[in-house]
Amino acid sequence: MKQEARFPRKVFAATLAAALLAGVVATAVVGLALGVLVALLIGSAAPLMPRLIGVDWHGFWSWWRLQTQPLGKGTALASINAAWPALRRLLRPDYVWVTYPGTDQHKRAYMPPWVERLLRPVFPTGFMRFGRYWGMIVSSLASADVLESSPVDLRALFDEVERQFPGVPVALAGRLPSLAASTGVGLPSPFTHGDRGTLCAMTGAAREASSLLGREPTKVNIAVVGSKGFIGSRLVSSLSNEFGTVIALDSRYDEACQGEHGVFFTNSPEDLGEADVIFVLTPRGTDVESLVPHIAPGAIVADDTHPEMPEYLRVRIEERGATVLKATLADERFRCVPPIPDFRADDIPGCILEVLVILQRGTEVLESQEAFNRAAQELGFGARLAPHRNRAKRSPDRLPPREA
Repeated sequence: MKQEARFPRKVFAATLAAALLAGVVATAVVGLALGVLVALLIGSAAPLMPRLIGVDWHGFWSWWRLQTQPLGKGTALASINAAWPALRRLLRPDYVWVTYPGTDQHKRAYMPPWVERLLRPVFPTGFMRFGRYWGMIVSSLASADVLESSPVDLRALFDEVERQFPGVPVALAGRLPSLAASTGVGLPSPFTHGDRGTLCAMTGAAREASSLLGREPTKVNIAVVGSKGFIGSRLVSSLSNEFGTVIALDSRYDEACQGEHGVFFTNSPEDLGEADVIFVLTPRGTDVESLVPHIAPGAIVADDTHPEMPEYLRVRIEERGATVLKATLADERFRCVPPIPDFRADDIPGCILEVLVILQRGTEVLESQEAFNRAAQELGFGARLAPHRNRAKRSPDRLPPREA
């Protein structure tokens, strides 16, 4: 038999050595070239080094995060906004909720600044589900302060919502109903005022507060901060039928006076010291900063402000021995996607509660507050006083300097 030819060892060794040598030479050449290139780049950049060192890199990265977070939500919002004229014709929501940006921080919870520049004056931001009912959330680019200063813009906002969703019940967030009343714009059907739902929620929260204190409502002194407002004045009247003394505090009162049914009207913050429960209904949570020194230890402060009380104010109130809780309605049947800033996914604002009750029981429930409260209770809605959702880690550097 013939033996198979074998590859000569010497040839194999020579080939391997040549390959290794070629690899070493190639690596050396490439490395030398890269080294020269890096040296040239460093040499050319040397005059720029002082400027690069002086750049505010922290500010740059803050700007970069602002432009890219939340990038996913912002991109989705921009895409939906671009397709909205065609998409709107396909959607038939059972109800609509009109919101507005409270602060720039709230805007940034939905979109980077570059997305904001692409949006229409009224644009969709999410949807809601309650059983078989589903609703759309739309927002105005204009803040409440802008709308308050321009009734024309406020009227244009309402007209645009009605044009996009004809005949659909519309809930208005926060200050929009009071702005409509104060500017004379008016709220024809299908817009709802939201006062029935909000009063129902706040009255339920007041009962919850008295339960936490372990007292009967008639033994509880309750204060309403912002009592001359659209909701505040109605809440004072509602609470006076069930609770002890009601302290109606508002800087717009000319002087203190005693009203009917145990209501005490005052413009003096010192009178808060007599309150066991304090409902805050001011336009902004920061409006109560000057009232903090007058809150009594052991009191329960129910926050219903939008934007809500910031963390540093809640810390100061709790340092006085009081308890700060957010007043909302809670219902596991309700979901909001994405969640409302500063709210839990199952929190129901009072204005939305009003629409949900109307959808199930008709507009007859608006004949009186008692009829509405009874219908809401029969439908299983319940108030909740709970800690604020965004309870950040407390540290001295998060708190502003104390006043002397």
